[in-house]
Amino acid sequence: MADLFNNNTSNDYIYPDLPQCPGASDTYTFEFLPGLQVGIVSGSSIISAMGLGDIMQPVTGWVQQTKILQPGELIFVQGLTKGITNRTQRFFIDDDASVTHSRDYISIDMSLNYYKNFRYYNSNISATSDYDNGIDIENALNLVFSDNGINITADYVDASSLSFSGSQAGYYFNITNIEASSFLPDTSIFGETLVEDVSSGLAAYKYPNSAMLGYVLKVTYTDIIESDKWIEINHVPDELVYYTTIDNSTYSQVTKTIDVGQSGISCDPDTMSAADYLDYVETHNLWEKVGPLRIWISADDPESSNTKNLIRGFYVFNPFGSPVQIDYMTIL
Repeated sequence: MADLFNNNTSNDYIYPDLPQCPGASDTYTFEFLPGLQVGIVSGSSIISAMGLGDIMQPVTGWVQQTKILQPGELIFVQGLTKGITNRTQRFFIDDDASVTHSRDYISIDMSLNYYKNFRYYNSNISATSDYDNGIDIENALNLVFSDNGINITADYVDASSLSFSGSQAGYYFNITNIEASSFLPDTSIFGETLVEDVSSGLAAYKYPNSAMLGYVLKVTYTDIIESDKWIEINHVPDELVYYTTIDNSTYSQVTKTIDVGQSGISCDPDTMSAADYLDYVETHNLWEKVGPLRIWISADDPESSNTKNLIRGFYVFNPFGSPVQIDYMTIL
């Protein structure tokens, strides 16, 4: 093999010319070859080959589909999992003040977002322990949740933390602005804003817009010139962070969850619908170009962890004036 980088007799390495491989044809193709290989082919000669026969990935499920995308048509290729778990949030109680806290003499006030019977609620929740009637703060909170049909269980683990868990996998809630007040007998009232232990929290579903372990996407083009043989795809993130202008000199950061299941305007101010998200993608040119083939296999997620290894579901868009065929297989 010729040395492509040390064959410059003029020592001009600013823009060095790369010579053709000795004896090679001017026409090359990338092909799948016998014996579970891929390679570079010129005529009947295999110039270079890479074996794929040693790749093996255990799977628990798969989907295979063929679709014809008409000009301007868009589809969403969803994964096989949303990573459904029991939502958990944990909040620290200040160690320096923990001696003044007791589960029998404490009040909790918080903001709670949740869904009930397909409706979104943003509520203020308050609960106070009652020592005389044997109701500690756990019981007080759980009574309030039960009375309001909220499927959350509170747990006052010790004097250092307060945790909340969904009573069923996939049940969504989000607690913010939680205030704790202590009223031990013969002492002054102590108030504290609790800080969330984000590292230990678990989402109700890790992948709101679905995810997959891997996929193969094959595209067949007709009546399209070679330089236009591509489609556009976009892997949908869990949330979108962007900035809006308040005035000519001030910007505000906005974070919104993406929901591909909502085609119109979202009723949740913290959620972006599919239509709004796709408008953002188009406006900011966030599409990726894919030619005849894409193969991507990731790694499994560890259990009971916030680590996200899987591949998000993605949109496929045909921007051209003639149909294209896509064949895809998703695995989990």
